[in-house]
Amino acid sequence: MKYRMMVRNLFTDMYYFFNGEQPIGLRDLLENYGNEPLLLAFIGDLQEALKIPYNDVMQEAYQFYCKFCERELTEEDWDAAVKEIGEFGQKWQNNWCRGLILALLELLEREEKERKAAQEKNGEDVAQEAQELEPAA
Repeated sequence: MKYRMMVRNLFTDMYYFFNGEQPIGLRDLLENYGNEPLLLAFIGDLQEALKIPYNDVMQEAYQFYCKFCERELTEEDWDAAVKEIGEFGQKWQNNWCRGLILALLELLEREEKERKAAQEKNGEDVAQEAQELEPAA
């Protein structure tokens, strides 16, 4: 899906932003990602990000997202995701970390909602095609 590439690019850009390896400004980030909640989580509470090893947090958060993205999640998957978020929160008791992981959860929920809407639309299209192919007699 379109989100995985955006997430990867945003994590890469934020790595450059935090570590100063490549000049990237806040204006550039806003132009590229707009009001994406994940960007807002990254740039919100920056003073909190400086209190922890932010590169480790970003790596862990990105791995969490990759584990659950781009696939249909079962109830057990959602339970596992919530459990991992709780463990992440316990490990990194920090507002910036909490905002980051919750933004990724919101992104997974957004993906799921769009996937279900596409499946419903495809189901309606298939049903309509089948109805059109039925003989009139």
